[in-house]
Amino acid sequence: MNYLFIFAILIIFLIIYLDRSYAHKTVVKELNKLKNLKSRIKLEKFDIKCSNFTSGRKNLGFHYRKADLFFLEDAFIVAGFYKIFSLKVYRSIAVFTKDIEKFKSIFNKADEIVTPDRLNLNSTNREVYIEFGKASFTSTNVSIRLKNLSEEEKQLIKI
Repeated sequence: MNYLFIFAILIIFLIIYLDRSYAHKTVVKELNKLKNLKSRIKLEKFDIKCSNFTSGRKNLGFHYRKADLFFLEDAFIVAGFYKIFSLKVYRSIAVFTKDIEKFKSIFNKADEIVTPDRLNLNSTNREVYIEFGKASFTSTNVSIRLKNLSEEEKQLIKI
């Protein structure tokens, strides 16, 4: 009986590991596509603290505490991750732009390619507030707060 319980626990951990591993590999492949856009990247900022809130259908890909940010001429990319010791494990990638079709052809497996519903560059505590999506049974509303960005970095966010 104990062996059956241990086997069930191991299967659960294996499923969680495979899910997280697949999400990480997908985000890394999408981030590698940024190498082709190197001339359009204005700034890359790594290990930015952030907080997220989701409502509606719970999309766990948007639950992370840190993010890598990429400021492009006509888009803003947020790649969220969490750390296990010193290893980055990416959870999701969100592309914020007005030219959605163009970026869908480049980042075809990104979690979200949207124009944000709300964007506040000077929210409370000098955070950048981004909100997108609708809360319902089939979709998720996501709020992202990026912390500790300078005024110059905030001005580079072009959507």
